[in-house]
Amino acid sequence: MPQQINQFNKLKSAKNNSMLGIAEGSQGSINGYYRGKLIVSRPLGGKNRTVENYKNEANLMLIQAMRDGNQLATVKRLSIETLKHFRYQDLIKEPDKQDKDYLMIVILLLIKLKVIEEDGVKEGLLVMGKKKPRRSNETH
Repeated sequence: MPQQINQFNKLKSAKNNSMLGIAEGSQGSINGYYRGKLIVSRPLGGKNRTVENYKNEANLMLIQAMRDGNQLATVKRLSIETLKHFRYQDLIKEPDKQDKDYLMIVILLLIKLKVIEEDGVKEGLLVMGKKKPRRSNETH
């Protein structure tokens, strides 16, 4: 029994021990914020890893939802619920690559629907270039 309690405590505190880092690609990263919290960070650069590709995926998702007969209000509500789930929920497992791509698409979809401001103070996108390495002769 004590072994099961220890295992439960490890799963319960998995979110507290893992910090969401900034994913950096060869061209930098795109980061999505919701209500002042970093929700997702995806690398830029390489094959199919551009801001435009993520925006195209969001557009395709919206078109498919409309073709399936969903109302805009339903799409907005489900997208916000998805973000709230990842913002407030204690996760047992770390989201994988597909989960993170989906979250980025959801944020871009909400920007497209004017629910989130792209350059908002507490929500929106932050696109960063690749971190420059420090020169050996620089001191700070």
